[in-house]
Amino acid sequence: MNTYPSNFQELEVKRRQLERLWQPTPVERLRQKSGHLLRAAGQWLVQSLTEGNQLRIWLKETKKGSYWCVYDPSCGLHRQFDSEEALRVWLEQRYSS
Repeated sequence: MNTYPSNFQELEVKRRQLERLWQPTPVERLRQKSGHLLRAAGQWLVQSLTEGNQLRIWLKETKKGSYWCVYDPSCGLHRQFDSEEALRVWLEQRYSS
């Protein structure tokens, strides 16, 4: 005995029903979005309270290579350096003057 739908229209109806079941409800979507927003706000708050005006230094990787980035929140300064050595020289000059 064949229990599968016998024609394309029945398959299409079943597909739509399954898609509706799989899709999150509006309430679930709202919970997801609000959860992401709260998480981002919490991360921003923790970062703001703990890092203060300290320099932020990170290595950025791209397809063309890597470079060092510096951000100084006390004055809004952004800098990029091609090498760690260039970054060190800049830091020494910055804090020796």
